[in-house]
Amino acid sequence: MSKQDFISLYEKFLSGQCTDEEKALLERYYDEIKLLNNDWDDTLGDKEQTRKLILDKMADDVDFQRIITVSKRQSYTWIGYAASIVFLFAIGFWGWHYVAKHGDKNQVVNNIRPGKNMAYLTLANGKSIILQYAKNGQIAGSGNIIIKKIKDGILAYSQNNKNNNKQKITAEPDSNLLTIPRGGIFQTILADGTKVWLNSASSLKYPVAFAGTERKVVLVGEAYFEVAKNKAMPFKVSVNGTDVRVLGTHFNVMGYPEDNQIATTLLEGAVKLHSPAGNALLAPGQRGTYGIHNAGFSIKDVNTADVVAWKDGFFVFDNESLYNIMLKIGRWYNVDIVFQHITNQSSFGGTISRYKNIDVVLKALEATGSVHFKIDGRRVVVMD
Repeated sequence: MSKQDFISLYEKFLSGQCTDEEKALLERYYDEIKLLNNDWDDTLGDKEQTRKLILDKMADDVDFQRIITVSKRQSYTWIGYAASIVFLFAIGFWGWHYVAKHGDKNQVVNNIRPGKNMAYLTLANGKSIILQYAKNGQIAGSGNIIIKKIKDGILAYSQNNKNNNKQKITAEPDSNLLTIPRGGIFQTILADGTKVWLNSASSLKYPVAFAGTERKVVLVGEAYFEVAKNKAMPFKVSVNGTDVRVLGTHFNVMGYPEDNQIATTLLEGAVKLHSPAGNALLAPGQRGTYGIHNAGFSIKDVNTADVVAWKDGFFVFDNESLYNIMLKIGRWYNVDIVFQHITNQSSFGGTISRYKNIDVVLKALEATGSVHFKIDGRRVVVMD
């Protein structure tokens, strides 16, 4: 097996698309340790750590993509008929009190750990770099652009200051793809200085340097942007058929395919939303939502701090359906979600750290008395 074959197979494994035969091939390949010893590229990270990562994930039988849910039609009725049940989290005292009261009766017993800085970068030439194991410093380059991992969880693009003859970009610049698996989070600083935080199960495609009349990136999933100002070159985020166009601003975009909607929340500046169904303008403090099946934008005022709390390490649920909450938990903890005979039409609100083990989060939801959970390996069963 060549190095590129290994990288392709490992990427497929991370995306949850490997067959049982391919997983066995990957495991056998590591037993032979041919690539690790003879043809390893240091930019891929420490070879023993990478080997341990794959074997650990195989032992857990991780499936990055599969989430088992009730039908979408039934799940959306929960939103419409929900009566809010608020759960407030005081983790220290409440956690002790809950365990003391319920003891062995509690069905949540597994301590599945939260997500962490984890991503892989695909360069224009097809080469992939596993960023969590790459060393800090320059990991690649393209033309006059240096690509560096500046610290854990941050990838940065910058001009090569040693080159006094700065190249003017005359051709289409190379594009990179930054992919965040389930259970991961990562940040990148683009060549124009724009900062992007990417949530779990997300990806961003972008040029290594911007040229022409606009700065365009393509998003799948969720990201928070702090866009560098450049009136001559507007910034555009394309996500699932909708464009977010800005000059310089702070905003959050969530467009997971399974959500069937794209939600853009503006914190600072101004943005214009565009879709085949029309346009919409947002002011700070507003969220514009575009429904895939019900074309058109709806705009409402929101608490922007709650919307972007994920990048600061918190789950914030505001009158949210159990279905949507469990989608977020499934992405962050990399677990399968199974709804079993659910008739619950309640919605929930509250705040809790994303860096607690999953049992703490699920116990907090159980404390409302309206939902219960059972953990089987990396599968969470949701019950009334």
